[in-house]
Formats: sequence, structure tokens, C-alpha cells
Amino acid sequence: MRQATTEWNPGTAVFDRDSQLVGIVQEQKGAKLTLKRPSGLRWHTRTVAVRAANDRELVQLKALAKHSRNVQGLRSPSRRSSH
Repeated sequence: MRQATTEWNPGTAVFDRDSQLVGIVQEQKGAKLTLKRPSGLRWHTRTVAVRAANDRELVQLKALAKHSRNVQGLRSPSRRSSH
């Protein structure tokens, strides 16, 4: 007997038990998911290995997104005012 595949919508925050990471669903192809972290890290996992992210993990994702934006800002060329 086959277990039904859970459908995950793109943009859904999930926790991957295999990698022990929280990420955002980018794509689902059958029983395979592509997840992404705010840093840009992408990985593949199985639908049976994930669950919906809890409140603590959602806070973690928001903090990671803020950190990634700050890091990107540091990498941008500095704007200097001319005198």
C-alpha cells in the first residue's frame, strides 16, 4: 500500500528532519521537495521528512532573512557623498 504524498505550496515554511534545518518550499515534484534558506542555500529532501515550521522556527527564518539582508548590504559598494 502506497502512502499519499503530502502537497506543499511554494513559499511554505517547513522543518526538514533529515537536515535539521528550517527552509521555504521552492518546488515540489512528486515526493521530492526543493527547499531554500534566506541565505540562498538550496537542498532537496523528501516530503515525508518535513513538517510545517513551528512558531520558533518561523522566528528563526525571519532572523535569518534579516541577517542575509544585512550581509548583502555590507557587500554592496559604499555610497560616498562628494564634497
